Amino acid sequence: MIEAIFTAFGIAALLLFRFVTPVRAVAITCFSGWLILPVGNFPGGPADASYPYWITGTAVPTVMLLTKMWWPPVVALAGALWTDFEALARWRPGWTDIPMVLWCLWPIGQCFFVTNPAPQPWIASLYLAAAWGAPWLLGRIYFTGHDGGVRLITAIVAGLAVIAPIALVEGIFGPRVYGWVYGFHPFKFDGYQRYVGFRPLAFFEDGNQYGIWVAVTALAAIWLWQSAPTSRMRCRLATVAMLGVAIALMSQSVGAILLLFVGLAMLWMTGRPMARWVLPSILLLTALGGAIYLSSVIPLRAIADKTVIGRQIVGIFKSTGRQSFTWRIARDQRALPLIAAHPVLGTAQWDWWRSNGERPWGLALLIIGQFGLMGFALAFGSQLIPVLRTFVNQLQLRPWRLHPAAPLATIVLMAIGDALLNSFFFYPAILAAGALASINNE
Repeated sequence: MIEAIFTAFGIAALLLFRFVTPVRAVAITCFSGWLILPVGNFPGGPADASYPYWITGTAVPTVMLLTKMWWPPVVALAGALWTDFEALARWRPGWTDIPMVLWCLWPIGQCFFVTNPAPQPWIASLYLAAAWGAPWLLGRIYFTGHDGGVRLITAIVAGLAVIAPIALVEGIFGPRVYGWVYGFHPFKFDGYQRYVGFRPLAFFEDGNQYGIWVAVTALAAIWLWQSAPTSRMRCRLATVAMLGVAIALMSQSVGAILLLFVGLAMLWMTGRPMARWVLPSILLLTALGGAIYLSSVIPLRAIADKTVIGRQIVGIFKSTGRQSFTWRIARDQRALPLIAAHPVLGTAQWDWWRSNGERPWGLALLIIGQFGLMGFALAFGSQLIPVLRTFVNQLQLRPWRLHPAAPLATIVLMAIGDALLNSFFFYPAILAAGALASINNE
């Protein structure tokens, strides 16, 4: 069934390229596929497992290779090659493309240093090229410049047309729509109960991915509202922004909502004198904190289990219903000894964590365990380099200026921040990073 749905989507999307402009067809194909296609063929696992630990998400190659992360951008790229080959032929790669190219090729280079890779290196490289490389290239070609950036942000906001009705239904009755359309979803009940009602799932990989998706959509809608050139347009977009914010808050996905507020604060600081030291400080502290976390220099598990203050902090999280945060940290900490055995090059095994009987929940650790710190640096560096250049270039701009580079950079940072604690990625962030690479080269 999944194969037939993907095939039908591909045919319909390719036909679309014959009737609308290539840039519009690319946007419609990517976002409609990401929003409404099934996740993929979920692999089976132990029937008595408390949660489906063997499903690691679509951002990395596993046994689950036919996924919605890579199919829409690959179809869009095929349509562009078919109807707009001249635009692709005019594109010239630059140095900002090097980390992405190396990330897509890393499984092949990795195979010279590790044994028994799974999946096979050429399969893993093809998967990364489709899931990461294709949207990066589409962002570089079709969403460059001011107009291209606005088109990309508008496409993100347009997703509310799909998300809003599902949010209303599932917020009241719980995650149901995926089951009605495609059948069983293994993460249907993962954190679906919230303070009031339920957190929707829609057609995403997990409710956490829904949370970051609607948070980013809210930020994009707010920027469109604030940057609208006329009062009449601002009035209409204010309604859209209020809808986006309401849906984000209704998700009750605390981490994603916090990222939304942090993102809005970063946009507000853009162009202000404080941005010269606040933004670099945030990035430095984030990098330092991540290094300390991964190195196990601070024994978080021992502090939580054996100290008074640690037990009090855990108790506070549990009393507020946010015990999932400490649960994720505990899983990550238990995976660190396995990572320490192959820290730089990784294991080239998608299920490197299996000897623990559980997997870490964060995408960052999943990448490090499979592809090593080298793969992690290439994957996240390909996204961060255009962002850093953007913030350097945007320091002199006033807040909410019309150029979309600052919100696109903020969106990428929100996606990376979410990926530190969740196994799922905000796919359009790769489009945004590619667009930023082109914007910065103008």
